[in-house]
Amino acid sequence: MCGSNKQTSAHIKRQHTIPYYAQRVRDSCTTRVTKILCAIFLCLILVVGVVFFILWLSLRPHRPRFYIVDFSIPGLNQHSEFENAQITLNVTARNPNQHIGIYYISMVGSIFYEDQNMASSPLMDPFYQEPKTTTIVYHTFNVATLTVNSRRWKEFMDNRQQGAVVFRIDIMAAIRFKVSTWGSQHHKMHANCDVAVGILVLCLWLALRPGSPHFTITNFSVPAVNDSNTSDHGIIQYQLDIKNPNKDSGIYYDDILLIFYHGVNIVGNNTIPSFTKGKNRSHQVLNHFDVDNPFWAALRSAILNATAELRVDLSTKVRYKTWLIKSRHHGLHREGHIPIGKDGKISNNKKKVKLRDASK
Repeated sequence: MCGSNKQTSAHIKRQHTIPYYAQRVRDSCTTRVTKILCAIFLCLILVVGVVFFILWLSLRPHRPRFYIVDFSIPGLNQHSEFENAQITLNVTARNPNQHIGIYYISMVGSIFYEDQNMASSPLMDPFYQEPKTTTIVYHTFNVATLTVNSRRWKEFMDNRQQGAVVFRIDIMAAIRFKVSTWGSQHHKMHANCDVAVGILVLCLWLALRPGSPHFTITNFSVPAVNDSNTSDHGIIQYQLDIKNPNKDSGIYYDDILLIFYHGVNIVGNNTIPSFTKGKNRSHQVLNHFDVDNPFWAALRSAILNATAELRVDLSTKVRYKTWLIKSRHHGLHREGHIPIGKDGKISNNKKKVKLRDASK
């Protein structure tokens, strides 16, 4: 029995020879290399996936956005106008993508009243829209494209007298996206919106109609007016406060020209470079100008006698931006009268002078 156990032990020891351990080392190295290669391959897949995901997020195309600027039916208050009926539509198409252009292959607009198609017509010829740009789509539906009779026109008039006539605007477009030299397949898109014509639209226009900016002269002073050494030269300092009163509209200001008069004589002027201010924002400009003889002598004498008054004229042009729509240029002309006390500041217990519409 003991002899048998010795033989088995010797047999087991013979199995664990050098080749056996060498094979195990080779198997272990192969396994490790395989694991390393699999880990590298999985890491590459992960990196490539992350890169593609980031590219997809940055280049993911967004469809254009449409905004209705104007919708009108001229002659809606006259019964006989249905024979010459027309509908004017003004829409803006906004490309919200930063790096992707849009090809508009076709664009068709339709107008519905109580789910019945009143008109349908192509709105624009094919065109390409650059990234981050807005295109104005203006179209008039005339008698040839409208299906309106006297009974329907009378119904429009009755609804308008009761408050408003509600229409639905549908826009169907076929588009393609373009990234560099790559173009996508065709995509069809559909946009629709309900619009009301009548008193409700008037109220909406009144609510969104931008108000003119406010201009005020503050911190006005004539330094060293009592100094005899300044008898041939003077300086006038002031601050112009510019206030945008609109909560829904920003304002683009062209150059602002200020002219100061003493009597009929121009004693000084300044030009404020163009700038932009957002909704309900203010802007302050601290400025000054020199006054030379003979105008300074007359002005200084009037100030010392507490009879001086300057008239300031302000002129500029502005554009309003409501939502994404920019208006045309509007000319502004404002004026104000600045009474000056013996101390060279605004008199009559005033601290500021508001400039008002020169035409009123």
